[in-house]
Amino acid sequence: MGILAVLALPLLLFGISGIIYIYQTVRWLLSKSAVQNKVVVITDATSGLGKECSRVFHAGGARLVLCGRTWEKLETLYDALINVADPSMTYAPKLIFLDISDINCIRDVAKEILNCYGCVDILINNASMKVKGAVQSISLELDKKIMDANYFGPITLTKAILPNMISRRTGQIVLINSIQGKIGIPFRAAYAASKHAAVGFFDCLRAEMEEFDISVSTVNPTFICSYHRQPAPGNWEASIWKSLAPLCSIHSLFQKGCVWPAPRGGGGGSLAHSKQ
Repeated sequence: MGILAVLALPLLLFGISGIIYIYQTVRWLLSKSAVQNKVVVITDATSGLGKECSRVFHAGGARLVLCGRTWEKLETLYDALINVADPSMTYAPKLIFLDISDINCIRDVAKEILNCYGCVDILINNASMKVKGAVQSISLELDKKIMDANYFGPITLTKAILPNMISRRTGQIVLINSIQGKIGIPFRAAYAASKHAAVGFFDCLRAEMEEFDISVSTVNPTFICSYHRQPAPGNWEASIWKSLAPLCSIHSLFQKGCVWPAPRGGGGGSLAHSKQ
């Protein structure tokens, strides 16, 4: 009886660890099969969050279309992806030059995106621009530039891709936004306004697209700590983000068939292309 009592706890722990391992393995297999062969478009793919999305989807067997403003960074990301994955199980990513703030070029870029595979299954609007400064010090031109990048850019691209999804009655649209799309803080008026506008648009779009079985989601993370160095081939840990708010955990987003729940909560200024 004494031996059984001594062994009971280790055996219990061993059994629990086995169940956890099986559960995690099943979740990994589900998330992998959910994106296999899907055409996934990611804007600002060379940002910290964009690189991690690219890595997860590429490893899952998705057909990636990676968009960015710097061709050299896109090529570096391409090299990193194909060097860490099994080429027999993955697709070589397509690269597209896209400046999301250049509204006039977005429709042409959308045609280029659709020409890659003929359709888009998942569109991740990740590109963004931020500004920090007192309201009186930010020019109206800068206000308009921020609105172009954070509001008009994503909705123009989404509208250009949407008819393809509607005709197929399937698709997923994701807006990587910001917690400042829900609340405003001092010295971020232009940025917060653009993010509020984007949330409003995509909330309405979600309701409209329900009849077409198209999922529309917004992700509103707080601050994201990421490294912006480009990854060396085979060395993702040296450059990919190191911490992320639990709200925006990449791996938790890609569970359950890759369908995200719709959140209900949820001097003259300097520019930077990153998330906040």
